[in-house]
Formats: sequence, structure tokens, C-alpha cells
Amino acid sequence: MGLERGEGFVLRTREFAEADIIVTLFLRGYGKRTAIAKGARRLNSRLGGVFDLLNRVEVVFYPRDRLDLVSQGTLLDGYERLKRDLTRVNSALSVARLLDRLLPPHQEEDAPYRLFGRFLSGLVGEQSGRSRIAVELKLLSLLGHRPHLRACLRCGDRQGPFRFIPTRGGLLCRSCAGEEGIPVEAGLARALDWLLSHPLEKSGVVRLSEQEEKQADALLKEYIDLLSRGT
Repeated sequence: MGLERGEGFVLRTREFAEADIIVTLFLRGYGKRTAIAKGARRLNSRLGGVFDLLNRVEVVFYPRDRLDLVSQGTLLDGYERLKRDLTRVNSALSVARLLDRLLPPHQEEDAPYRLFGRFLSGLVGEQSGRSRIAVELKLLSLLGHRPHLRACLRCGDRQGPFRFIPTRGGLLCRSCAGEEGIPVEAGLARALDWLLSHPLEKSGVVRLSEQEEKQADALLKEYIDLLSRGT
């Protein structure tokens, strides 16, 4: 197979051999690709700095079954304003890790690609941490793992309180769940369902307390950990 050219985001990097790096990319039209960039860690390398995390890059590569070979790389956007703020960087890295863990390799995923780009562009502005929670919920849905947050999966109760059961992918009321799962109050369940169902750019209208954000993070972490073990 001959050379290919793609544009996308750097999700993960790791050092390899003396001067190489292995980079995981999310490329438009190609999906998640893992490639080796030979000599990228040398001081005089043309690839120096191109494959920093979260960068949007253009690459020329030789496709292979497992590990592509990067021939050329160009930085398109380093999101410098975003990277000046540690909170926003951590939010972006959290979403990048989700994509790295759950995206199937070598499969075009146009909707998640566009959503991730919108998310990074929004973080450069004034969007809050709620946009991270919203985009993680939306990506789960787009990748076929939409969490059920509107009512108890077993009896249909909408009043709560609930518990989120990762193995069920959704909520059970306290009567149906017992002590299993992660506690979720009815107000938080409604807020998360709203974030999942409405445009990302409107996520700022939802109000979550610090404790509710921690509960949402715990819920998402447990669910993503479970899903990644099964992929």
C-alpha cells in the first residue's frame, strides 16, 4: 500500500528505542491509527514538537496492519491558548484518553472526530468543565455505549434517588438496585441526561455543584473503565 495523507489529533505518545516515538492519532477519514515516527526525539528532527499531545497535525504515512510509519508531519494547530490553562488541558486530556481507550482501530468515526474538534475549540473560549462531562457522554453515545439516564431501567421510576450500574449501562432506582452501583440523585440524573441530549455549545446553562461534578466523574470513570476492559 502506498503513501497516505491525513489530518487529525494527537491522542497519545510514548518513547520508543533511542530517538523514536510511537504516536496514537485520530485522523479524519482513517480513525484511530498508531504509528512510529522515527528520529522524532532528535534535536534536529523535522518532527520535533509536531506530535505533542492534543496537537492537530497533518501526516504523510505508510499504512500497515498494526504500526504505521510516519514519513512527514506538519503542525496545524497547537492550541497554545488552551494549553496555558491547566484545568482546560486536563479536561482535554481526559477526553483524549476516552477516545484512545474506546475508539476501534482503523475505523472511520466522522461524528466523534467533529465533536472532539468542536470541544477543543470551545475550550479555548469560556466553556466550563461541564462541557467535558457533556462531550464524554456524547462520545459514549456516538460509539454505541449511550448511558440510560432518564429513569430506572427495571421499573421506569423517574423520581429517584438512583444508582448507576456500569454493567447495565444506566440507572436503577434504590429499590431495584439495593446498594449496588454509584449513588446518583434525581437532579444530577436529569442534568446529565440534558447534557447528553442537547448541543455541546449549550452545556454552560447547566449548573452542577462541585460534589455533583465529582459524582459525574466517578460515574463516567467506572463506565469507561468497564468498557475499555471489554474492547
